[in-house]
Amino acid sequence: MARTWLSIRVELVGGRGVDFWPRPGRIFAAARSHSFGQLAGAIDLAFARWDLAHMHMFTLATGAEITALDQWDGEAPGGSLDSDATKLSRLTPGEQFAYLFDFGDD
Repeated sequence: MARTWLSIRVELVGGRGVDFWPRPGRIFAAARSHSFGQLAGAIDLAFARWDLAHMHMFTLATGAEITALDQWDGEAPGGSLDSDATKLSRLTPGEQFAYLFDFGDD
């Protein structure tokens, strides 16, 4: 069976109160069998995140939220899916989604 690859474009919109223009970006090739957790790790490395220990959350066009459930001190937001178990196959062609990381003040 042939593997279907996704081309996922990630743009850094802003951070620390600054909106970036032009937006730095990367294009990732990923299999539909990769998890959102694996994509989050690849984004960390591609944008040279030094700590690799921050929270992350994907919000899909449907409103579904995908996060690392084991990183929350209390309960994750209601109805959140586990990023380590949720596969990229949930994405539909052309779907846009938001990726939030580093919820803290640093």
